[in-house]
Amino acid sequence: MSEDFQYAWMVYAVATVVVLLAGWWFMRSWHWSWLRRTLLLVAAAVLLVPARTPSAELVAMPALPLFVYQTLFEEHGAAPEVTANLVFAAGGALAVMVVWGVVTLLLKYRRERRSRFDEDPYFNEH
Repeated sequence: MSEDFQYAWMVYAVATVVVLLAGWWFMRSWHWSWLRRTLLLVAAAVLLVPARTPSAELVAMPALPLFVYQTLFEEHGAAPEVTANLVFAAGGALAVMVVWGVVTLLLKYRRERRSRFDEDPYFNEH
């Protein structure tokens, strides 16, 4: 990969992180924090995951801009590899957030149940 392209990747990654931080900043007062986290994680995955290319000598490109470019400007539309990378990046981010949400709900339920039993005089042996 050429040095210019490495600089372009760094600029793209830094700009994406800045956009995601700005999104977090403007959404910080939302009451549904899980929705904010999900939106930001999916956006980060879609924007930063590089598309796999069929040959090794081609340089890696971010999946979403490559998908948009191929959809708009190429005759046959987006390549299946690029579409698959985009779908799997978004699906993986959503799966991570689903697991995170289920674990959070279970821990919250256990914490509430424990505090309820601690406050109950029949279960409290002090």
